[in-house]
Amino acid sequence: MKNKDHLLDTNVLLFFLEDSPRLPDQLAQMIENPATRSYISLASLWEIAIKASLGKLQVDYANRDDLPDLLQSMGFHLIKPDWQSMRKAAYLPFHHRDPFDRLLVAECQIRNYPILSCDAQLDAYGISRVW
Repeated sequence: MKNKDHLLDTNVLLFFLEDSPRLPDQLAQMIENPATRSYISLASLWEIAIKASLGKLQVDYANRDDLPDLLQSMGFHLIKPDWQSMRKAAYLPFHHRDPFDRLLVAECQIRNYPILSCDAQLDAYGISRVW
């Protein structure tokens, strides 16, 4: 049976939550499909909070105490980064310098999940990327 699990990168999560036309219909359908499991790393929520605190992102939900619960109520599954993922991310080649994206790559490598992402730089890590 084909693995129907996938991890959203932070931009895809934001595109989905904002109902952005930048999100391809195919990806929106994958995320909304009840036969698939859409995972979000808590690292993405941290990235959203940091960017909002710096004024680089204006979204109402960035400072919600219940954001993880809200996402779970929408059908998302949360990944809590662990030491294995953090250590793996730290030692990845520097094809990509963003620490959040590097952690998402490590999580995909460990779990063998494809990543939903528009970031072609992630392809250098040998993970499956869907866009």
